[in-house]
Amino acid sequence: MPLDRDLVELRVGDVLEAIAELRRLVSKEFNEMSIDERYSMRYNLIVLVESLASLCLHVALEYYGLRPKSYAECFRRVSERLSVSCYGDLESLARLRNILVHRYWAVRDEAIYDSVRRDFGCVMEFLSKVRGLVTG
Repeated sequence: MPLDRDLVELRVGDVLEAIAELRRLVSKEFNEMSIDERYSMRYNLIVLVESLASLCLHVALEYYGLRPKSYAECFRRVSERLSVSCYGDLESLARLRNILVHRYWAVRDEAIYDSVRRDFGCVMEFLSKVRGLVTG
């Protein structure tokens, strides 16, 4: 079955919005961030991963006929087919989302801040390859 172009673009847009907000949040020094900004950083990471996972599951099911059992598995299996070599970064994002949602007391905001400040290269590569599936 073909991919739903509208769904792909909607999810890509959600991911890009979350990245833009995360970049805005980490544009200041960590010790200058309010508790609300730190929580916003957590929330936007959850939105990013949920949107990325929704996109991944759509591709897995509709394009490749796969039925992954977890977000991490989806990122790995779809990335392998799309030749996204950095899928370990996507799996790590899925695990981080699980910690943020299920074990929020174990979160180290400064470590998240440092990770967000690095870059989203792997996410952008994944989005580009998925977009390539709908544009041909």
